Amino acid sequence: MPDAEVDSQLRRILESAAFAGSARSAQFLRFCVERARYYEPSQLKETTIAVEVFNRPADYDPRSDAIVRVHARRVRDKLAMYYRTAGTDDPIKIEIPRGGYIPQIVRALPSLETGITDANPPPFESMFEPKPPLSQEETSTQPVLAFPQRPRRPLWISMAASLPAIALMSFALAWLWRGHQVRKPIAIGELIPMDSLPGNVSDPAWSPDGKRLAFTGSQTPDGKTFIYVKTVNGGSAPVRLTREDASETRPVWSPDGSEVAFTRKIDLWHFEVVRLHLADGVLKPVARFLSYWPNTEDHPALDWSPNGQYLLTSEQVAPLTPMRLVLISAATRERTPLTSPPVGSSGDIDAKFSPDGRWVAFRRGGLGDLYFVSILGEASKPVTRLTFDTKGVRGIAWADHSKTIVFGSQRGQTDPYGIWKIALTGGSPQPITPEDFDAINPAISSDGTLVVDHRRWVTELVEHPIRSQAPENALFPSDSIDASPAYSPDGKSVTFTSTRSGWDELWLYRRGDQEPKQLTHFQARGLVFLPSWAPDSKSIVFGLRQDTATNLYRYDTTNGLLKKLTSTPNRHFSPVFSSDGVYIYYSSNDDGASRIWRIHADGSYQAEPLFLEALTSFVTSPDGKWLYFAREDNALTLLRRSLQDGSTEEIFSTSGRATFFNDLAAANGYIYLAVSRNDKSRSEILKIDPAFRTANVVAHLSNIPPLYESGVPGFTVSSDGGKLLVGQTKCRESGFYTASLEK
Repeated sequence: MPDAEVDSQLRRILESAAFAGSARSAQFLRFCVERARYYEPSQLKETTIAVEVFNRPADYDPRSDAIVRVHARRVRDKLAMYYRTAGTDDPIKIEIPRGGYIPQIVRALPSLETGITDANPPPFESMFEPKPPLSQEETSTQPVLAFPQRPRRPLWISMAASLPAIALMSFALAWLWRGHQVRKPIAIGELIPMDSLPGNVSDPAWSPDGKRLAFTGSQTPDGKTFIYVKTVNGGSAPVRLTREDASETRPVWSPDGSEVAFTRKIDLWHFEVVRLHLADGVLKPVARFLSYWPNTEDHPALDWSPNGQYLLTSEQVAPLTPMRLVLISAATRERTPLTSPPVGSSGDIDAKFSPDGRWVAFRRGGLGDLYFVSILGEASKPVTRLTFDTKGVRGIAWADHSKTIVFGSQRGQTDPYGIWKIALTGGSPQPITPEDFDAINPAISSDGTLVVDHRRWVTELVEHPIRSQAPENALFPSDSIDASPAYSPDGKSVTFTSTRSGWDELWLYRRGDQEPKQLTHFQARGLVFLPSWAPDSKSIVFGLRQDTATNLYRYDTTNGLLKKLTSTPNRHFSPVFSSDGVYIYYSSNDDGASRIWRIHADGSYQAEPLFLEALTSFVTSPDGKWLYFAREDNALTLLRRSLQDGSTEEIFSTSGRATFFNDLAAANGYIYLAVSRNDKSRSEILKIDPAFRTANVVAHLSNIPPLYESGVPGFTVSSDGGKLLVGQTKCRESGFYTASLEK
């Protein structure tokens, strides 16, 4: 049966009334169907489902834990009800016969349209979870994470599948600190800079008595961050709490002020939560967690409950899953999932307890909206959403005796980020900081003193010679955020994205010109990113994100005409031209699962899906035979997929992670791959020979800006292989300002 028909049938079932309100049953059915279709059906055993769907440990014992059998019964009941109601006339039947978990997928015969025969059909109301309810033990240990649309695949596919959504949501944060629309601030005194801070700072946290401020600071050449404490009114210099070499972030105070907890980076994937007793300096590791979140400066959440019983952080249990919030018992270190973010979301990244201990306010999504949830968790009571416009959440604090949430956000289309507040009962957010003051990460002391993080970031495009000893130099001056460079094939021009006009637009620089030229004028109507050249150097294709949709546009450099190539409510991402310029390849989730599609370069004819890989970075070979891409698991591997027969070959493998989303370049018969070993602000550029499958390092890059601060950082190599162009940090400034909140 064609994949498209089965996909459509599965989607109809999961969107039906029986399954739409039951995330657990939906993930169970989806996993079984996809595993049976794409992998070995014999793997669909009770132990496999328990481990991969319900996150049970590898030593799961079905004799003492019936979670799989309980949910299998519920799924069978829901399927029966679906085919009696909404699915009566569906052309395909999907069943999971009793006695096993391998689904049967068959075409419905006209004489068997009612399909299922069950002598004792359950009432319609029983189709909605949970009925019967899980036991208290099951509720406390059950993962509340919704499973994604595809089955668990090898790690490299899992990571790639989540990257398009993460990249788009994360890149939207590049709207930080832009625009100058006037807004009237309320409820704030004069903003005063805080002096004597160590370099760049973030993550402010007041001590319970309001006399000290803990924060993350960096003053080392390698950009590592450490935890400092400053007595605010005493005029003393900040004191660094530890002498460890690993980067530290997110300090929070214990309710009695005797301890500070923070996160410590272990490697590119792992971090741990640590407690420090201030009186004797004793460090106590609490627990280790995984995070594949690409924004290195968007730190995992951390907070301490007002009663001292729990620490709160955010984690990813696997690359394919969204971030979720987890409670950690301060006494036993036991972990309890607090939220269950929806499939397709980047997840829940930042969070803070309310002072009364009843609620947790949090950000859901890469750019993010503001939510709050009961301390008992999303499994006991649904989350409440307070904002609905995806204007971003950058830092969370509570005020007004747990009745108000204060947060960093960009509420107007042309506003910079500022500090806003909203009542727990809902309504319209109200501004706190002035209209032209860029501010994020609010923290409020017990006496009502507000501290905010005020920042400025400048990136520039720096050219690195590959074949000569000539010095590297900035291509042209910048006082904005220049990103996503791409050399034209004829070597005469460079296209890139920039905020030079105040917003992300497409720009063009021609060799010999004094200044680059602005090509697009979307202003507040969208975000431009990841441009790519046609082989004849006469047109550029790029993505434009507007609201929640991302479409492809083509700009003709000869006549200045702009043409919209696709119209989707979904995601069209990472466009690249075929070697002959006839097609544009791109990543799309139009059929429900991210995969590679192609469309005619002039926008004519219907787009068509090609491959299942969900890739954010891929390049075509000059002969038009191959599509090169990278995957990440225990190593970073370069592969190529034949555009003629679909076969895949592994070319080269190395340790480390991809530095950028658009991590590949092709030039002069070679493939260039950017690799980070332990620090994503540094990168090695590998020149890989596909014929001999060898590689050598041709450049060492540093000062690479993080994703959300600077559009989509990336690199490009000239067609002759002689030069490399990359976006690098020119200036980064951050500091704290304080003000008194009016009562």
